[in-house]
Amino acid sequence: MASEAVEVEAEVVGGDELSVQYKPASIDANFDDLEERVRKMVADYEGAVYDMSKDENVAAAKRDRAYLNGIVKQIDERRKAVKREYTKPLAAFEDRCKRIAGIAGGAADAIKAQLDEAEKRRRDAAYAILKDYYEEVADLLAPVVPYERVHDEKWLNKSFGEVRAKRAVDERVGRLASDWESLKAQRGGMRHYEEAERELFRTLDLGAALAAARAADEEDARIAEMKAAIEPEPATPEPAPGPAPEPEPAPAREPQPAPAPVPQPEQQRIIAPVPGEERKPWVVIIPSATRTDMLALAKLLAQTNVDGVIKQGSLALVAMREASRG
Repeated sequence: MASEAVEVEAEVVGGDELSVQYKPASIDANFDDLEERVRKMVADYEGAVYDMSKDENVAAAKRDRAYLNGIVKQIDERRKAVKREYTKPLAAFEDRCKRIAGIAGGAADAIKAQLDEAEKRRRDAAYAILKDYYEEVADLLAPVVPYERVHDEKWLNKSFGEVRAKRAVDERVGRLASDWESLKAQRGGMRHYEEAERELFRTLDLGAALAAARAADEEDARIAEMKAAIEPEPATPEPAPGPAPEPEPAPAREPQPAPAPVPQPEQQRIIAPVPGEERKPWVVIIPSATRTDMLALAKLLAQTNVDGVIKQGSLALVAMREASRG
């Protein structure tokens, strides 16, 4: 249904105007008749209950559902077709507006690129000034900690200012020098001072430097504990016998007949071996014992048929020690 044309004006910067004319449109359709017809078509299916235990009822339910979905599809396709036609003028209008606005947008982007380039040159110049200033005040510290390690991007903002930025550089250098002096004051009692110093210059954090030294000490302790557990206990050396005194010459005597040798009894064993019994390897686990206890056990085992070696340490440590010897 046509109606009176309405003029829409959009004000544009510069005094020019975008003048648009369009006719508000309405869409008429036989909705009442359509709704009545659909209700009649659907009346027999509303509230329908199917006995799904029977195959024929399942097939009927599928058929009825397809029929109802067909009604939905027809109405929806018609709706989409009308919408496409109705929105064609609007889509064309929007596309033309975007193309024309793009003319001004392109010019604005070109100006923005120039502004961005000018801002970059200003920030680069400010960065160079602060870098030179840092190297001047930091002196010998600058090669160890380059300026980019201490730089803060906010120092380059116009609102921050060069004077304030240089003051911030002074504070950063002063804090680092103070932390370094504090670290050097603890050097005498610190086994891993060099590692702590490297961490300080890497992170610019005294707490992190001290933590690195503590971590290195703890690692040394763990390694020493492991070595002590793996390495065997050193044996106590037996005192070397001294030189025997030279015998004094005995007075000459007539030779005497040598006495007949006296037969010695065999060493008495604790348990006599069982003839034919198979010999196998064994492991004896002793949770704790002194060295004297183990020497006594060795003497006791010498009176048996047991052959082997007694080694100090737990089963795992002895195995690790033997493996390390190849």
